[in-house]
Amino acid sequence: MPALVDLFPFNLASAAMTIKSVLLAAFMLMLGACAAPPERPAFPAPQTGLGASALLSELTRVAALSPDQRRRELAGLEGERRLDDARRFQLAALLEREDSVEALERGLKSLGAIDEIDSRARPLLELMKKSLKARIELKQQTAHAQELQDKLDQIKVLEKSLQQRNTPDRTP
Repeated sequence: MPALVDLFPFNLASAAMTIKSVLLAAFMLMLGACAAPPERPAFPAPQTGLGASALLSELTRVAALSPDQRRRELAGLEGERRLDDARRFQLAALLEREDSVEALERGLKSLGAIDEIDSRARPLLELMKKSLKARIELKQQTAHAQELQDKLDQIKVLEKSLQQRNTPDRTP
């Protein structure tokens, strides 16, 4: 009759090591199940204020409007007494499309009144403010350059008329 050792080809020492490894792994799994989960919410907390995607979508929407649609929306917003931050941004986006310095200044003022904005949207808001300031400055410089050009043209006309007066009349 074969011996018990012959029936089981593995060593008793290696079996003891295997059992110890399995028991250690099971113990570690039980300890892991008892550990407290990390302290972070499963879903991100909702952002207060305007988000970057909302601002970009509003800019895209306003850019696609016809001039008549923009005028109607602008008139509707100007008729409201109190504007929330989203409406202020909408007003500024509509005013940005206007061509007058006064409209650009009103748009800049509207952007300055926005309080609650997402931290990722703040650079977009600041960029829009810089753009409006630059456009205002450009319009003012263009108007000043046109005034100077008009004055220069007047001086040239005066100079020409003085030259014609100083020329002696030729009498035959």
